[in-house]
Amino acid sequence: MAGPGKVAVSALACKDCGAPMYPDMAKGGMSCAYCGHFVRFAPTDEDFTPSMTFRHQPLEIVDGFLKLGHVAIMDKDALKPPPPMERKMRRTPLDEKIRAYDASALDAINDEAYIEMNCPHCGKKLTPRLTDNIFTCPHCDQKFGDFDKLSTGDFDANLIVGRKYNFFGKCLPFHLHREDAALAVASLKRRYAGDFSDDDIESRAKEELVAAYVPVQLSDFRWKMQVKSERGTFWYYQECLDWAWTRSLMFDAYLMDELAPWDYNEISIVKPAYLEGNVRLFASQNIGDWQAAIPSFILQKNTPARLKAAFGLEKCEILQVSRDLRKHKFAFLLLPIYYLDCKKGAKESDRQTRVMVNGQTGKAAALILDGSDNDVIRTIEPATPYIFPPNGERTMLSPPTPVKYVKQPFLHQRLRIEDAFENTGGLGGFLSKLFG
Repeated sequence: MAGPGKVAVSALACKDCGAPMYPDMAKGGMSCAYCGHFVRFAPTDEDFTPSMTFRHQPLEIVDGFLKLGHVAIMDKDALKPPPPMERKMRRTPLDEKIRAYDASALDAINDEAYIEMNCPHCGKKLTPRLTDNIFTCPHCDQKFGDFDKLSTGDFDANLIVGRKYNFFGKCLPFHLHREDAALAVASLKRRYAGDFSDDDIESRAKEELVAAYVPVQLSDFRWKMQVKSERGTFWYYQECLDWAWTRSLMFDAYLMDELAPWDYNEISIVKPAYLEGNVRLFASQNIGDWQAAIPSFILQKNTPARLKAAFGLEKCEILQVSRDLRKHKFAFLLLPIYYLDCKKGAKESDRQTRVMVNGQTGKAAALILDGSDNDVIRTIEPATPYIFPPNGERTMLSPPTPVKYVKQPFLHQRLRIEDAFENTGGLGGFLSKLFG
């Protein structure tokens, strides 16, 4: 055995039929796929995290008009663009950002100490990493684990990027295996082959794709916006329920946002000691002003594409916006993703490609950064569509709805886009600026 100390290894075998037991984060225990025997995980601190409470505020309709008091206060200036530091962070490789933020975590993640042992089941040689609490024999598929950690649920806090006390106790379980995520990347490559002519993401995904849990806070995100387009100026209203508001600067916020929708009916307790394979864990960062600015950055990035898709508008300039973020109670959790970073050795001025795959649904998205401030995001839906339950909590984005202020209290008429373009001069323009 390489590395300090001794590791007591035990087979994760079903006591009833002898088949391998598989960790099931959604059920909170080890399940036998053959006879159904179930053993619950050991209790840990994560079990005592408060239950999440969704705090939706119904959209009020009065006499057929939308009452939009929650988005009534306008910012008189357009949204401020992201600072130069944001561009630098987007182009910095993940491991470099981890090194600058939590060097000890990166050292623990990259620990190459191995156990040298013979499989107790088939007798062939195994070399699992010391940091893997659960591992599988590649010869007989029997699963094994560190007995001391599996019996207590203990976990090395050094493997969490960030502060342990900022690590969220709830998660959505992975449905997608790493091999399936690599197939999603391959499908993305085939669909948009021209965008990846200088980067074989399909081959890289087979070797470099990493599983990770990323911290987010769930909120209902609503906004009313005045937009100037080639066809005229208009107001519109839109909302995204159960929006995942990222709590980390380690991953690209725009790319992460493209992985929605998420199914929040499957929220479970995260148990790091029972995660099989190399799953990187990220605690919430205390990112101050950045946290409040992220929703504005997302709106600036997504608005032109959304309005083009809905109304065929080619040029959109945001003039005014009012947003409303209604945070759900105790709504902090970890989302499962697979991540492919830019090519090793890439410089800041190089053309870079990053890919994310939703570990729950299989939706894939790629971010292509060129040497300027421009970027392109490509997405592809999973080959096998994820079935969302008909009722329950999931990310929901409403269509953009053109509106016009009618009367107090904050009542707005819904319009067709053809009728929404306004005269920005004279009394009408003054009232529009005053009330939206």
